[in-house]
Amino acid sequence: MELNKNDICLVDFNPAKGGEIGKLRPAIIMSQNDDNQMLSTVIVIPLSTHIEADALPYRLTLPKRDKLDKISDACIYEIRALSKTRIKDKIGSISEAEAQIIQKSLCELIG
Repeated sequence: MELNKNDICLVDFNPAKGGEIGKLRPAIIMSQNDDNQMLSTVIVIPLSTHIEADALPYRLTLPKRDKLDKISDACIYEIRALSKTRIKDKIGSISEAEAQIIQKSLCELIG
């Protein structure tokens, strides 16, 4: 499967440790397309259906779309690199405007 930046894919986050997000859940591919082709890992931001209003830069609420059938929060503070073997199916994508908000939020978080 070709993985592209801004795709929303199902990702197996198990096993989780401590307060990490776990289970099979949607996540946004944030790594660049060239890196996605070359490396064995991808950088992702997991999604959660537990919505926290006005939580930027930690979370961004995304409306339903494509096969993402519930309103979800992009858990920006949970960004991580994972093996491509954890990626299952593509279920949608985010817009360029949403991607820019997430990137700006990441810059704020890592300051």
